[in-house]
Amino acid sequence: MQFFSSEPEAPEQRDPRDEFWFNGVRGSSEIGVEVTIKRARQVPVVNDCISTLAESVSSLQLGVFERVSASKVRRADNHPVVKLLRNPNKRQTTVEFVYMIVSDLSSAGDFYAKKIWNEKFELVGLKRIDPETVEVDETQDETKRFRFTDKFGVQHILLEDEVWHIPRPPVEDGIKGTSPILDDGREAIAVAIALQRYANSLFTNDATPSYVWAMPAGQSFSDKGDKARWLKAMARWLGGKNRWRPAVVEFGIEPKRLGLTSEEAQFLDTRKELWLDLTRLWRMQPHKVGILDRATFSNIEEQSLDYVTGTLRPLLELIEASVNKFLIEDEEFYFEFNVSSLLRGDIKARYEAYALGRQWGWLSVNDVLRLENQNGIGAAGDRYIEPLNMVPVGSGSDRRDNQGSVEKSIAFLRESTATNGGRSGLEMIRDAA
Repeated sequence: MQFFSSEPEAPEQRDPRDEFWFNGVRGSSEIGVEVTIKRARQVPVVNDCISTLAESVSSLQLGVFERVSASKVRRADNHPVVKLLRNPNKRQTTVEFVYMIVSDLSSAGDFYAKKIWNEKFELVGLKRIDPETVEVDETQDETKRFRFTDKFGVQHILLEDEVWHIPRPPVEDGIKGTSPILDDGREAIAVAIALQRYANSLFTNDATPSYVWAMPAGQSFSDKGDKARWLKAMARWLGGKNRWRPAVVEFGIEPKRLGLTSEEAQFLDTRKELWLDLTRLWRMQPHKVGILDRATFSNIEEQSLDYVTGTLRPLLELIEASVNKFLIEDEEFYFEFNVSSLLRGDIKARYEAYALGRQWGWLSVNDVLRLENQNGIGAAGDRYIEPLNMVPVGSGSDRRDNQGSVEKSIAFLRESTATNGGRSGLEMIRDAA
């Protein structure tokens, strides 16, 4: 029994470069558009969000600090982790390496680096592994095992102690992080890709929608040759350099438009709203990626501060916690980024804040200079002042008694000076000696 009128045929040509072979392992979107990290970064807003985060973090100063006491810390510039991050491998600088950490976390949701040891079993290098090539599973003793293929096609298997892995929360399976592109924002990014493809095809055709030629009812070509000549003439008149020249349409034929124009589809408004949706995937302030519709000069500074506290801080704390746990492993030391340069704001507000800290006794002159990345003024700059009207509870009576004694001493000196011809008692004793 035959169910189909014709047998299915294989495609005439199979191209090994077809996008099918490079699709992401997490499936396609609901609208049928395949979303990969490489393709998603071709959407300008997506690339801007990832690049802005990576550039912001990689430009920050970083360091390791030692807890000397409960209230005192000092920089540990000679700590092995400082040297490791300043020279992670032969090809990358600190800026490049930190940039890739943030870029991988913000796109794939995971950062992997192979640990490099010397003959003394000291950690001396970190080499990034492309997160899209890594497969992670869990062994029976609940440790991670990493499989990846390098650029030469060689497969490697590394254990948990051999890889520095930072997963982006939430880590639902306890193994891999969550990708803003492939997990959280796959559908929104798929729409952006589809809209971008539509825009490309629209402007490829001179921003003209598809159309057909319609003949009046009851009229037709006399024969196939007549129809072929007419189609050839249309192709000649409307193609190449002649596409802008006027054409004469015969037989009462008129063009009929198919589909919607960009205005009818609200093309620009749709793209703008979609861009805003994409910025939410990274909690990115719109003005950081060039969307200034709702930004004013009065709120740009507040948005910039919110970018540091609301967008960058969780990312920085994620990296800091991973460095402290997996690279330092010593509670006396801790790793930290310095974000004071991003929190400065305008100079007037900054100096007013320094003045308050100085007047209320919790900032010294050297503290302020360090916050401004300037040299201190020596030991005199480490003094802290205390407002006279701020004393511990219960010490007011002691201060009043001391003040009374001082006032009595001053009165005695004044009286002795007046009764001795303008000379104080101390001067008389000195003359007698």
